[in-house]
Amino acid sequence: MNVLVIFSDQQHKYALGKVNPEFITPNLDALAEDGVLFKNGYSPNPVCGPYRGCLMTGQYTSRCGVYNNCFPLPEGVPTIADRLKDAGYFTSYVGKWHLGGNGQGPIEREIRGGFEDFIGYQCYNGFDVRPPYSNKVLFYDENDEPHEFQKHRTDVTTDLAIERLDCAAAKGKPFLMMVSYQAPHYPEQPLDEYARLYEGKVFTKTPDYSYVDPYTPTFSPYSPRPFDGCPDYQRYGGDMDEYMRLYAGMVTQVDAGVGRITDELKRLNIYDDTLIIYTSDHGDMQGSHGLKNKCYPHEKSAGVPFIARYPGGRRGVISEQLVSGVDILPTALDAAGLKGDDSLDGRSFLDYLKGASEETNGYIISEYVIGKEPWRMIRTPEYKLTVTMRDYSPISLYRMTDDEWELNDIKDEAFAKPIIEEMTQTLKAHTLEVTNAEPTPEQMAKWYPKPPSAPTGNS
Repeated sequence: MNVLVIFSDQQHKYALGKVNPEFITPNLDALAEDGVLFKNGYSPNPVCGPYRGCLMTGQYTSRCGVYNNCFPLPEGVPTIADRLKDAGYFTSYVGKWHLGGNGQGPIEREIRGGFEDFIGYQCYNGFDVRPPYSNKVLFYDENDEPHEFQKHRTDVTTDLAIERLDCAAAKGKPFLMMVSYQAPHYPEQPLDEYARLYEGKVFTKTPDYSYVDPYTPTFSPYSPRPFDGCPDYQRYGGDMDEYMRLYAGMVTQVDAGVGRITDELKRLNIYDDTLIIYTSDHGDMQGSHGLKNKCYPHEKSAGVPFIARYPGGRRGVISEQLVSGVDILPTALDAAGLKGDDSLDGRSFLDYLKGASEETNGYIISEYVIGKEPWRMIRTPEYKLTVTMRDYSPISLYRMTDDEWELNDIKDEAFAKPIIEEMTQTLKAHTLEVTNAEPTPEQMAKWYPKPPSAPTGNS
């Protein structure tokens, strides 16, 4: 069984037409109709690099040690590519990597996670919006050779995914392919044809919404200062409605890419030999609880789209079951007829996709290790508890079955004490103490290269 994992960047769980019809995602909707849409999909760590560490190792952040953006994968821990390659799979990766570095440069073989076939870049957010206003998009292949394109990065990613998919299919053996889109991560820069789909649209604000300026400067490349000289700021600075329109345009552009990739699977006559998983590394708060971007345990940050299609399995199911990005590795192993081991924190949901089981997980865990207020979160079918990373003190408790927007914190209610105690014990049993979360000065110089007087921002 081939395994294809496609994931976007910063797409919140409600940014799907099947969940919110205000979004135009016909291809992802069709994939959901042909498989399972998990309404309760979560990121094991809602930050770009740390999520990728969890995805590649099948381990929580406190175990794999990918605490922040640009941290490399841990040495000596087999990745999803290592495990499937050892079982005879051809392994291929296309797109944003963001492990062990930053920027548009090549990804050295030793930090490439074991993928044989590789074309991507570390992390680069620009597209035709900064001097010299060039559409130059760079990807680096497995030989560290640059490939330059005068095209939108999202469409380049799709083009390369199809090219590499054709090569993988020609190998005559099963393959693992992972396709990582940069979109809809800020800056919000869809092609005009996708932006026009939402022109004048005002998205419905959910009950958790409070206004916040959506503009965020970037590290890679550095946004110009002052902000009013930045084309992105000029386009949507101070304007959440415009930000949401452009964000939706980028989601729809990714959706078009997914449609092209699934069409290619069908053209190659391998669609029914391939497990397909679509998800995202984290969400985008967009004013939820008066916050923006990611790094939070709230639904629009830690909650992600999650669609899985197994040939001959469940079709057209919208599921309330819990799944996490950390579950993808063991599910891929299961699809390949391989067994996991005690080093994995994730759990396979393949039997659920097949219809052989009615449940996935009794809980999922997410961790955020860095920053001023590191936290751990555990979600069960009924409750979501967030505690401090330091000593597991409760931060919030929500009954998700009747408080989807997390408006009523019940942690101080008398009945909540035994619930908190039980969920905290589960967290303690499955997470580790975090040490050395901050990079050394030498690592900072290598992973986060900065020009003189570099402005601050998020990558």
